[in-house]
Amino acid sequence: MYAIVKQIHLILVVSSVCLFQFRYWRHQIQRQDLQSWAKISPHVIDTLLLISGVSLAVMAGFNPANSPWLMAKLMALLVYIAFGLMAMKNSGTIQWTGYLVATCAVIYMAVLALYKELWPL
Repeated sequence: MYAIVKQIHLILVVSSVCLFQFRYWRHQIQRQDLQSWAKISPHVIDTLLLISGVSLAVMAGFNPANSPWLMAKLMALLVYIAFGLMAMKNSGTIQWTGYLVATCAVIYMAVLALYKELWPL
């Protein structure tokens, strides 16, 4: 069961990151409002992603208290959310900063998930 949930989680991660990139660059290039599916689907995907992540942590016996890397991943998730919102809602330097920090947070979360160490780089 763990392997199935992990595969679902990985598919959702890729979907979420690709959709964020698509939405950002489409907004940057076309400067028009997104269609309703592009506004709703990130919420559905990210909710399923969170559920699968919590399920994996429970199945593996990880929790933020005994796994510092998991706490760091959760903090990076909050950074990703906050700066992702900045990237989608603002313009100019604030928008670019939000995009870059959100993208770096995603990369850091991926590295944390792979190595399960606080500062694996």
